[in-house]
Amino acid sequence: MATKINPADFKIKIDNLYSYFERGKDLYGDHTLYRFNKNKDEEVSVSYKEMFNLITDMALAFKKLGMAGKKVILLGETSVQWISSYLATVASDGVIVPIDPLLLEEQIIEFTKFADASFVVCSHKFEHIFKEHESEIPNVEKVIATDRTTFTLCPEGEYVDEKFTTYNNVLALGKSIANSGELSLDMENHDARKLGILLFTSGTTGSSKGVMLCERNICAVLEGIYPLLAGLTMQDSVMSVLPIYHTYEMSAGILAPMLYGMTITISDGIKYVGKNIKQFKPTVMTLVPLFANQLYKTIQKNVQKQGKEKTLATGIKLSNFLLKLHIDVRKKLFGEVLQGLGGNMKAFVVGGAALNSQIAEGFESFGIRVRQGYGITECAPLISVVPIHEKNNPTSCGKLMPGMQIRIDKEKEEDTFGEIVVKGENVMLGYYKNEEETAKVLSEDGWFKTGDYGYVDKDGYIYITGRKKNVIVLQGGKNVFPEEIEEYLENIPVIEEVVVIGDENKETGVVSVVALIYPNAEECEKLGLADKSAIEAHLHEKVQEINKRLASYKHITRVELRDEPFEKTTSRKIKRHTIKKN
Repeated sequence: MATKINPADFKIKIDNLYSYFERGKDLYGDHTLYRFNKNKDEEVSVSYKEMFNLITDMALAFKKLGMAGKKVILLGETSVQWISSYLATVASDGVIVPIDPLLLEEQIIEFTKFADASFVVCSHKFEHIFKEHESEIPNVEKVIATDRTTFTLCPEGEYVDEKFTTYNNVLALGKSIANSGELSLDMENHDARKLGILLFTSGTTGSSKGVMLCERNICAVLEGIYPLLAGLTMQDSVMSVLPIYHTYEMSAGILAPMLYGMTITISDGIKYVGKNIKQFKPTVMTLVPLFANQLYKTIQKNVQKQGKEKTLATGIKLSNFLLKLHIDVRKKLFGEVLQGLGGNMKAFVVGGAALNSQIAEGFESFGIRVRQGYGITECAPLISVVPIHEKNNPTSCGKLMPGMQIRIDKEKEEDTFGEIVVKGENVMLGYYKNEEETAKVLSEDGWFKTGDYGYVDKDGYIYITGRKKNVIVLQGGKNVFPEEIEEYLENIPVIEEVVVIGDENKETGVVSVVALIYPNAEECEKLGLADKSAIEAHLHEKVQEINKRLASYKHITRVELRDEPFEKTTSRKIKRHTIKKN
């Protein structure tokens, strides 16, 4: 049964991110905060106390180097050096600018120029970019290279003042300052409401928007999520697998677990997630839907290989019956499935897009709680989440975070949905160098237009019906949300990826609902679908079954097969704006 928890009993006040890590040090001390592989065979642990001291030393070094008021590019994969550089920058009154490590070289330089950056902290493999383009970025004063394999909490030697230097060299400077007392961090006069974090949305410098956040935005999210995570403890651990430059991973995957003294294990990379799950045995993971889908499909494939589909189905039916009698035997019945996920997995927190409800229910059948959240970078990023201690609601993205307000702006009074508009201390300061775009979405009194359509039920649960810019408007004025139809199609095994679009006939003006599909080759082979025509015939039959469950105006009128997967962002979202029909 769900644990009875009163959210009012869980209140916390966070002044700034530095004090947040100080809280972690005071409460959890020598308990492990991070675990990661320094080399293939060398696992490293960093405690809450050690991480606080590391941030302090780096912040003192950054202050000495003159980072206050200046922008710092942060480029690389998830690591203790990345996290400590992020925190040390804002603690020393600088502005951190995390950017996508998968950008092209010329894009990295363009973002560096557009952000007016004076410093760069990057993984050592990116250092050459800033050397080769040095003349194009004359404002960059120093480039600090990090390297997980050479990382040490206590670097030896004295600081050497060079433009191109290393993390360990700068850390040595910070330690010498801390030991001498030459400088201190003046957190009493630290302004947590000024620009502290600059995040770029997907795209090039021409199409991307720079979201300006302050520390107060992030702290408001942490304060709001505190009661929603009640029930987690120091014995829990979360594994970080998503790109850390996204505020979703930084807020939900890196910072939020510290509220309850959890350990954060850092994956070696997307290719090693399976191996790392077995090594670190996490109890919680923050995921995007595509990742959750892949994990679920892997479980299904393993069950099929062993010929245990009927055994599993029978087990689920038995388990669901016993749960109604408050008897939980899921660990015993599905032990083999759970071992494939490390053996300790308790919950997935899924955000970034809607998760197929059948997959959410499937994981719940195995005893893994799935809690969906809803957010946007401009809200640092959390707006709502299903509390981890409450019964799951697989079709909702949760309840509004404490401290926020929400309204639904309907185009017509009789509409059942409208644009979701929110207000709270987590809402951004605005867009960097873009007052015009800021004015379009952010009112003077702080209400932010999310661009998402949805509604709120009587119990306060929020439902997303679709993205405003994706909605298909039919000739008769009816609205079709692609996301709704895609959820039906995703349940067809031969479909690997799908995007639903509206296709307008230029002569008649009639808009048709079209499904663009990238088929799953393995499933097609299994069913004996040898060529394109066989796949199309199979899909036609399945689509007709789905159409019977949809309102007539939502019917899929055509299917088009793709030869290649859809282009995706580094957070594994399909780039809809790049999609072209065959």
